[in-house]
Amino acid sequence: MRILILAVALNVCLVLGIEAQNATIRGWLSDEQCAGGRASGGVYTGTNPECAKQCVAKGAKIVLIVPDQKRLLSITNQGTAKSNIGDYVKVIGMVDQQANSIHIDSLKILTEGRAKCDLPKRSEK
Repeated sequence: MRILILAVALNVCLVLGIEAQNATIRGWLSDEQCAGGRASGGVYTGTNPECAKQCVAKGAKIVLIVPDQKRLLSITNQGTAKSNIGDYVKVIGMVDQQANSIHIDSLKILTEGRAKCDLPKRSEK
């Protein structure tokens, strides 16, 4: 039954011209506004988690910042990422290249996010 469902889904994607593929990606979860602003300047790193959480609470969408591909992916199932905004994660899911989005099937925290201002300053020697 699973093979039949997968075959039907694959045929639908081919007929519609949808370029979707399963992928494992590492990146930062952030809000679309902060991440988009930084990406437009060529910066693909994590953003301030507290700020991102506030923006999402006000209605901004959650995105995955993918540093090694220098791109942002919108997340189609926002609920799976809501409790991990600001974290560096490994996600497995279906990437739609045309829509530049990902549907997350699984998520694992690799590094918890923290604001850059919370980091201790280096001592000068």
